[in-house]
Formats: sequence, C-alpha cells, structure tokens
Amino acid sequence: MRLPCSMIRLAVAVGLSLAACIQPAQASTCPVPDAFVIPHGGLPATQTGVAIGRLTILTMGGSATAGAAARGAEFTYPARLEARLRAALPGVDIKVVIRATTRMTTADLLTKLDADLAAVRPGLVIWGPGASAAARGDDLETFNSTLAEVMRRIKLAGADLVMMTLQFAPSVVRVMNPYPYRMAVIRGGEMAGVPVLDRYELMHFWSGSGFMNLDATDAEDRVRVARLLYDCMADILAEGIVSGVR
Repeated sequence: MRLPCSMIRLAVAVGLSLAACIQPAQASTCPVPDAFVIPHGGLPATQTGVAIGRLTILTMGGSATAGAAARGAEFTYPARLEARLRAALPGVDIKVVIRATTRMTTADLLTKLDADLAAVRPGLVIWGPGASAAARGDDLETFNSTLAEVMRRIKLAGADLVMMTLQFAPSVVRVMNPYPYRMAVIRGGEMAGVPVLDRYELMHFWSGSGFMNLDATDAEDRVRVARLLYDCMADILAEGIVSGVR
C-alpha cells in the first residue's frame, strides 16, 4: 500500500528531527567484555520522548540507586546518567527520578510502583532487582513471579524497561549465592523482550581484572570505588539507551 505524499513528508521530517537531536554517547572509558547495545526500536516510548523533546526516567533499586556509598547525590548513577544523556541528546529535557525500593515486600513494591508510575509518568524505567531477594533467600518461583508482575505493570503504563542484574561483591558471594537471582533476571528479560544490563558480570570482571577494588576497606577508598562504579554504570547505560533511540 502506497502512503500519501503528506504522510511520507511527515515521516521523513520526524525522522530527520530525531536524528538531528541525537549525538553519539561519549564512549565509556570503563573496560567491558561486551558492549551493552539496545537495538534500534527497542525503546519505543523512550524514542517518542526524545522526538518530542521531553523524557522522564524512573530508576528503581536499592543502595546503588540511592548512592549513599558515594557521599553525594550528584555522584549517584542516576545523576551521572542524566548528565550523560543531556550531553548525548541536546535539546531534550531529561529528568531522572530516583525511587529506592530496598527490603520491600512484593506487595509494598507493587503498591509503590503503581504510585510512582502514576505520579512520574516515565517513558523509561530502569530497575535493578535481586539483592533483597537474595539476602532474604526468597524462593525463585516467588522472585520470578514478582519480576513478571513488575514488567507487566510497567508495560501497561506505556513505559519502556531496562533491567540490571544485582551487584557483585567478593565479600557478599563468600556468604550467600546471588547467582540464581542474576540468572532469573537475565532469563526473565529475555522472555519478555526487556534489555538487561548484566551488572553482576561487569562488576565481577572489573574486580577480577583489578580495575576496581570491590573489597576496599579504607573509607576514602570505598568512596572512590563507589563513584567510579556509578560513573561506569552511567556511561554504559547511556550508550545503550542512545543506541536504542537512534
């Protein structure tokens, strides 16, 4: 079926406008085993927000999202992500909202999610589940059900979703096994078509290569590591998001 000329001109104009306002994200200086790339069209609501010049991102998670370890709100990964996206997407009003969900029951998490989706109306949600479930030793069936329900509600709200696996820390894996929760997030994302940044594997790689001392005990060293970690996460997420809206 042939489109009317007016529709073709409109489609071309929108495409050119979107392309003009997107610049390549700054290449990450953090070593990665594999690039985090979201295919074009993988974030339709985000792409629409970029096209109209206004994008709100809701970040959900625990201590890494709140960023207390970095001693300053400006050093959190959501704050660094906002700065990087503003640089990569000039002309787009970008707002990143932080909502901590540490140690919440499933019922409380879903209640808070509904309220936040209604209040914030995000085009994109970034969620890093698994840490609290692993610490409590939740059974995987319950965890998988929570994943599926959260993904369903975010989709119904018309927002895109990017998930991250839980964090890796040598001191943590010595006393508990977070690996099954990591794999549950990866498999859940694959089944739902949701991009997943494997934060656990990245941190494992950085720890093993000596790029980050995730076992640092000195207080100032821990702050420096936290700030570097959040900078790296922001870089990698920004590159993936920009690749998805090009």
